[in-house]
Amino acid sequence: MQIDLFSAAIEHKQKALDALQRFALPQARTELETAGEIDPYLADINTLLQAVDILLGYGLNANTKSSGLAGAWKEVRTARATLPPVAYGIVESAICQRALQCLPADHSDFVAPKEKTLHAGYCCLVLNRPDEAYKQLLDYLTDHPDESHPALWGYFGDACYQLKRHDETNSGYLRALFMDAQAVDFTRLGHPDLRRIFKQLCSQHAEETSRALLPIHAWLEGVLHIPKGAAWLARTISRHRFDHSVELALTPAQRYRQFTLCLFMDQSGLHGDIAFDSRVEMQRLDAPLFRRYLREVDRKNSARRRPLGKR
Repeated sequence: MQIDLFSAAIEHKQKALDALQRFALPQARTELETAGEIDPYLADINTLLQAVDILLGYGLNANTKSSGLAGAWKEVRTARATLPPVAYGIVESAICQRALQCLPADHSDFVAPKEKTLHAGYCCLVLNRPDEAYKQLLDYLTDHPDESHPALWGYFGDACYQLKRHDETNSGYLRALFMDAQAVDFTRLGHPDLRRIFKQLCSQHAEETSRALLPIHAWLEGVLHIPKGAAWLARTISRHRFDHSVELALTPAQRYRQFTLCLFMDQSGLHGDIAFDSRVEMQRLDAPLFRRYLREVDRKNSARRRPLGKR
């Protein structure tokens, strides 16, 4: 008899999950309550109820269009810190899954094109479908180079990291962090070494400063590398470089943002083997960090010159 009760509870829970996929939320709640009455100890019942109530609180239902789902996702993301973490994960996954169900099969763009917030590739990433996330994000970033956003490049890096596409992982994270680390979605940053460095920085600096320092330290520690001849940051550099011929009261984040751009110019080789103006500026911005940078440059140059048998 006890086994029959447990089976009935599991059956109601499965019906609730099926209803949740369809966004038949009142039905999902009723089935969860029934499952809980039969077996109060059934796994995840209370968390699932929390998630369903959150979705109901945003007015979502089976008739909600893509734009409504994208808007709800944006509000949920804003409220993330106030929501139970596991319930938040269920809510975001449910919204992303439902959003993809409402889109054409060949869709490779934002869920709500006018708002450009929730991207189909991000939805695939949330649902642990990295192959689809990779394709959706690559298609969009390739077709819309002038509209590429640091957050999308970060998601692309996450997908590539899961797929062990090492060069593209570097390219995605490099573009994201060197374009504008403040705009990257750090809640989903998938590379463990980047998360480790960022955590270390946050233990010493404010978050904004830590974000600005991350691309520098990621390069110093060899997590990211800058290919010679990489020109894709040229437009960003021309827009954001400061004029240091006059005294400017820079915040720490602004200072390290500037240091990051100078580091990229020096390493990309677009201004010769050594970008002397950039090095002068880096020294002015943070002399100790610049000395560490030069030591790392010397170390890497020595390693390249060392005979293969002596490595």
